[in-house]
Amino acid sequence: MFSTLPAVVTFYLFFFGYKMLRVLNFRFGNRLYSVKAAKKDVKKYTDTINLPKTKFPNRLTAATREEQERLVLEKKIAVSYQYQEQQLAEKGQPTFVLHDGPPYANGQLHMGHSVNKILKDITLRQRVAHGQQVNYIPGWDCHGLPIELKATSAASGQNALEIRQKSRAFALEAIQSQKEEFRSWGILANWQKDDIYMTFHPEFIVNQLQMFHNLYERGLVYRDLKPVYWSPSSKTALAEAELEYDPNHISPSVYVRFALNPNGLPLETKDKQIYALVWTTTPWTLPSNQAICYNASLEYVLVRLSDHYPNDLYLIASALLADFEANTQLKCEIVQHLSGNSLGKLSYKHPIDKEQSNLPFFEASHVQDSKGTGLVHTAPAHGPEDFLVSLTKKIPVKCLVNEEGIYTKEAPDFLRGQSVLDRGNPLVLEHIAKDVVHSAKLEHSYPIDWRTKQPVIIRASEQWFINTEKLKSSAADALERVEIYPRTNAETSKKALLTQLQKRPYWCISRQRAWGVPIPVLYSRLTGEVVINSALIEHLCNLLSQEGSIDFWWAKSVEEIVPHNILSELGYEAKDLVKGSDILDIWFDSGSTWSAVLKKDKVADLYLEGYDQFTGWFQSSLLMSIAARGCAPYKALFVHGFTVDEKGYKMSKSLGNVISPKQITKKYGTDALRWWVASHGTQHMSITVSDKLLQQAAENVSKVRGTLRYLKGVIGEKQSDEQLLLKTPDTSYLNRYLLSQLVEFESEVEKLYKAYEYNRVVACVQNFLANQVSAIYVHLIKDRLYCGDDQELFAIRQTLTHCYQQLCKSLWPIVPFLVEESWSYYDAKGGAFHKQSVRANPEWQDTKATELVNAALDVKRLINQQAGEVNTWHLAVTIKGRKESQLDLLQELHRSLGETLRNSELCEILQVGSVTLVQSDNQELDIAITTLQTTLCPRCRRFSLDENDENETCQRCSAIMNVKH
Repeated sequence: MFSTLPAVVTFYLFFFGYKMLRVLNFRFGNRLYSVKAAKKDVKKYTDTINLPKTKFPNRLTAATREEQERLVLEKKIAVSYQYQEQQLAEKGQPTFVLHDGPPYANGQLHMGHSVNKILKDITLRQRVAHGQQVNYIPGWDCHGLPIELKATSAASGQNALEIRQKSRAFALEAIQSQKEEFRSWGILANWQKDDIYMTFHPEFIVNQLQMFHNLYERGLVYRDLKPVYWSPSSKTALAEAELEYDPNHISPSVYVRFALNPNGLPLETKDKQIYALVWTTTPWTLPSNQAICYNASLEYVLVRLSDHYPNDLYLIASALLADFEANTQLKCEIVQHLSGNSLGKLSYKHPIDKEQSNLPFFEASHVQDSKGTGLVHTAPAHGPEDFLVSLTKKIPVKCLVNEEGIYTKEAPDFLRGQSVLDRGNPLVLEHIAKDVVHSAKLEHSYPIDWRTKQPVIIRASEQWFINTEKLKSSAADALERVEIYPRTNAETSKKALLTQLQKRPYWCISRQRAWGVPIPVLYSRLTGEVVINSALIEHLCNLLSQEGSIDFWWAKSVEEIVPHNILSELGYEAKDLVKGSDILDIWFDSGSTWSAVLKKDKVADLYLEGYDQFTGWFQSSLLMSIAARGCAPYKALFVHGFTVDEKGYKMSKSLGNVISPKQITKKYGTDALRWWVASHGTQHMSITVSDKLLQQAAENVSKVRGTLRYLKGVIGEKQSDEQLLLKTPDTSYLNRYLLSQLVEFESEVEKLYKAYEYNRVVACVQNFLANQVSAIYVHLIKDRLYCGDDQELFAIRQTLTHCYQQLCKSLWPIVPFLVEESWSYYDAKGGAFHKQSVRANPEWQDTKATELVNAALDVKRLINQQAGEVNTWHLAVTIKGRKESQLDLLQELHRSLGETLRNSELCEILQVGSVTLVQSDNQELDIAITTLQTTLCPRCRRFSLDENDENETCQRCSAIMNVKH
């Protein structure tokens, strides 16, 4: 492999690793050989060559990498958050606040956690790298049903205190495990002081109780009987954000007839029984029916069903008649047309409860002609629109279903004790079989409990609500001023958030569970009236601070909790009051985190979460902040996607496609995980996790490591700022070119970081390394680097030092372990990169150098096309061109017109033996090349040896060696 390479290069390959040469695109095999044999045996000049030297290893074994990450974590990363807090506070820039959306304290971390936390960390680090202080306090959502179910799964029948104690222990154990793993990923936070927030911390709950009372006093929180999403499997109310949808749920699709009472319509045909046709997918709600709704603006018809009770007439909206015929295969004959206005006086008999024989028809705008029959079965206990009708028309709300989804003793005999979801539909349909005109099955999207995955129902119960109607307009206005990233999805994301906000009917904030924050109200034992005042809330907060938990709400009686003076204020005796048994919705917990963590006046610069938080944390935080202080809690939102496998499937244990972050960090290293997140986590809503992409990430990190190692080998140990100032003016246009490129590179990377386009940051870094650094600068200056004089070497080292520092700055947010490890070999005094302030000097911007080098590179490409496989150092090149054209640019690099030079910077850039510039009248450059039959210097392999010179090396090398020795 090495036999055709000169001794110097062979040594270099053994010394520094063949892989690095590939990383830097050095093409020694094509360039460094001579077409003529040397006059004497080749002497080794290794000890005269400026070879890169470093102890920074080219690669690490898995065990060594794990130990190295531990050391970097403990010695560098662990203290970096506190350092930036102390050092950057005086810089004058406003602190960048990223408010952490609390992950659930429930089990092991998955790839979604790594995407979220690492994106946040990259965001924080890039701010610190650019000299801005950051504020980030990691948090955990500690309450809620999933924790309660897991904590109590081993035994049933436990009381509330036992449930709370086990749930707290479970959550604390999960938090400790998750915290250690977050820390191992290098997440920038004050882990040493354990500066975190948890929603069961006493101070957090104190803030919640005060906020609840404030909103109650202002009429934004209230208690009412309303239909809400109810989970029989969890025995609690659910918010919109706690729902998922089963797209393949099967429901009955039933057309039921309701017998109308006579004399309600101006009939052309007398003595006919008339029925209202109603379509429903929830027959189990028919026992609670209280009315039929219609739309006065629609046209209706009376029809005869030719093959089904031909002597009866059926009422249906004319626009839906064709759908009815298609769905039922029944032929309809129109007997009479009726306006919707004529239905207002109709009444009907209940199909199950025969005692209800005079039920009303009500006009309602929610009735449309898009599906069904234009007549809607109305059960106020089981539908939001139905409930609103009941409020307007003052009809009773009959709820015949308990919290377990079981029919109560108030239900008809044949239904009592039966599950509405299991047996309700078939039992009701069997009971009213004669009134079922047509029955089929419907596959459709249906809400399910996000935790138990079981169907939910809509059920009326006494609950606590936030009045979102009073908040929606202000919330929508505030959202218009919020920036949303990534920019490519900004409009779609904002529209989605506004749509979800407008769709929300009301926010039920009470839950019927034990593990959570109690709703801090008392009720009159006699009337059920809510009893609360500011003195009671203040007393509860003081008790909470003294006892360290809110468990006393369940452990103590009203007499033990409420002192006599407060009872007197309330106007009650303790025996006349009962404590509320509801807890606050976890979205009330997390929606108020801004108040507890950022304090009342602060607004976060950024919330960064997955797109599912449009209906979750983004919305609950917005509504709570609007309610409490009239503004959004965030200035900007960053929305990321969800992880899927290489086939596009969501990762789940049931599919067996789960990859844990621990597996990845063990196999590839933490920086490979972070590189994968940066490369794929910002631009797609489906973020693919695959061995191929992770292996690719690891390889890219390895290539970056090779580049940093090479640069470190060239520049040596860290110099002071004074030493970095060149002793003499640098006349090399290539050096000035790279410095100018560094200014542009820094600006571009900073712009991409601030736009949260981390995938483009990765691409920008890779492109800069492959092109400006490797293919152009390092490749073209290698002769000066290895064989040049001390002044040339010094200038190169200064240039590459700035390059190394800029690369560390751009890479530190993404691969902090690698950068800190590399820096530890650069800074012999033990300094860390997070303590550095790196900034490109604007004076490096050099348009002229860039223009000259690019012009020369254009010529180099043309020469390479003509040269073929010939070693270009054997080429004599003549370039003819017109003045005031590209020739003028080339002349800046090669001062003499008409004179053949071998040591000009143009020769160096073109990598040729000699160049002659000739003025001519040609519009375009005319390039002629000649192959020289000369012997190249055995030390530099660049300059030719003179035939009559007795020296074994070229004049340049001989002079340098004389100085060295």
